[in-house]
Amino acid sequence: MLEKKVDEKIEDLLSEALRHQQGNGAFHFCFENSLLTDAMMIVLIRMLKLPDKSLLEALVKRLLFKQSKEGYWKLYEDDRGNLSATVQAYHSLLYSGMMTCKHSEMKKAEHYIKKWGGIERVDSMTSIFLALNGHLNWPHLFHIPMLFLLIPKASPVSFYDLSSYARAHFAPILLCQDLRYSIKTRWTPDLTHLILEDRSMKEDIKQAWTAMSQFPSNQLYKARKRAEQYMLQRIESDGTLMNYATATFFMIYAMLALGYEKHAPSIIRAFNGLKGMLCDSNSHLQNSPSTIWDTALLSYTIQEAGLVHAVPSTRAANHYLVRHQQTKYGDWAITREGIAPGGWGFSEGNTTHPDVDDTTVALRALKDMKNESSRWHDGVNWLLAMQNQDGGWPAFEPDRQAFLLKDLPIDGARSSFPDDSSADLTGRTVEFLCNYAELNRNHPSIRKGTNWLVRNQESDGSWRGRWGICYIYGTWAALTALKAAGYPSDFTPVRKGIQFLKKIQRHDGGWGESCQSDIQQKFVPLHVSTPSQTAWAVDALSVCKETGESLSRGVDYLLKKSFDMEERMYPTGAGLPGGFYIRYHSYEVVWPLLALSHYKKLQIQQ
Repeated sequence: MLEKKVDEKIEDLLSEALRHQQGNGAFHFCFENSLLTDAMMIVLIRMLKLPDKSLLEALVKRLLFKQSKEGYWKLYEDDRGNLSATVQAYHSLLYSGMMTCKHSEMKKAEHYIKKWGGIERVDSMTSIFLALNGHLNWPHLFHIPMLFLLIPKASPVSFYDLSSYARAHFAPILLCQDLRYSIKTRWTPDLTHLILEDRSMKEDIKQAWTAMSQFPSNQLYKARKRAEQYMLQRIESDGTLMNYATATFFMIYAMLALGYEKHAPSIIRAFNGLKGMLCDSNSHLQNSPSTIWDTALLSYTIQEAGLVHAVPSTRAANHYLVRHQQTKYGDWAITREGIAPGGWGFSEGNTTHPDVDDTTVALRALKDMKNESSRWHDGVNWLLAMQNQDGGWPAFEPDRQAFLLKDLPIDGARSSFPDDSSADLTGRTVEFLCNYAELNRNHPSIRKGTNWLVRNQESDGSWRGRWGICYIYGTWAALTALKAAGYPSDFTPVRKGIQFLKKIQRHDGGWGESCQSDIQQKFVPLHVSTPSQTAWAVDALSVCKETGESLSRGVDYLLKKSFDMEERMYPTGAGLPGGFYIRYHSYEVVWPLLALSHYKKLQIQQ
């Protein structure tokens, strides 16, 4: 009876997945992120005087729908309100011209903003957004001079010591900061009543900034040109900067600061590229569409399920993936000379910015190619080359440690400035290399990777994930890696990891973890279970062959006829701690499908 239910659920999940497959083989799901991108898009439409009224209306409607009845906006369901998100939404709704301060929604938001200290208390990203639009002064924000870009790459601290994601944002931001650029239009709202701090307290910072900025004009010119060239050389064919919406917004402001006209071809191309990132009936702007990620995950997972009738679907998906393997050299090659390109990026429009996670999952999907294609081996070689010196794997580039820069008083510096090794990236890479590239724990890369995992286990037996929420995600990745490397279930780190998952299981049989874990850096339970987090735990228990009540109850949860909206809506993807969380619409399909497929294999083996 249970076997039949598992088979039926697998078929249901497959049917749901196939509804999202396009004619080119790709699977399209929405990558739903925080509201910053929507807020920025509203301002951009008005600022550039673009005739996109229907888009403007859709974005405004969605922001209003997301407002709580108390007047604030949240980053996730159990968030008690977020000042930065509320300021972003409040400002952009007023900028749209469709709302005024007299509307009750705006009055409630204004009350919340004042209650929590005004607009000078927002996070760094929002402060930059406000400075660009003329509400805050640049000297109050950043502590990095323009000449930072002229420091040689080989120096202990340089622009290239930052992660590639941080560099894509820093180049345009530093330009705007250096030129003190801001722009006001007839749509710009007056926010002076929301500046509550004593501005005289900032004079020492302003004086220090003035002293730092007295550099020779020819050197400043050279630094500005370097920042401009950095941006221009990384514009993708759709006009966006490295296929990131937020980076593209800052690039547009930087172009305006440099004297580009509002309707310059490069600016209009960038805006149209952003429009190509819309989802959810064109009411939400994805920061970076997840098409490669979703397609690779679903192709691999459907193959794991062993569904013969789905072979045409995975074959089409794999043809799509092969076409999008990257062949261009990116910034990763700076520290890895002689390594051929071979990775995959996160989104379809990304051609020079591959990442470790997308590459491992694409290669899993394309495992049947490994005996007939050099491209598969290029991917494996690229992955091996991306290993950090500490033995773990980063997201984008190896050994970007941001030694001193991560200690700057900028929100998110410690998490986004370096490209540190993480349990999820290291675990998933080790698991791939052992199960699919046929390496074992005696291989130097595997030995270093598993040693990193053992060293970085938390005292409670968990591992902290970086790109998913959070300790369930990291523990799943680490456990499946150690098992793939040949460690037995009685190996102390494996045993402790299993005990952690069993201990935090919810009464309904599922697992749920709050985004607060990402902020507090300790496990914080969620008031409901979620499909993806439950699937990660079930998959870990199945791979570890932990048959018993915990696994059975977890499977029963996944076999529910349907998940409640609250369970499905919770964001379980992480971007920036305390600032940016992601609801992958594919996750309620792909991870339960994978977990149930592995559970079914376990039952057959017994």
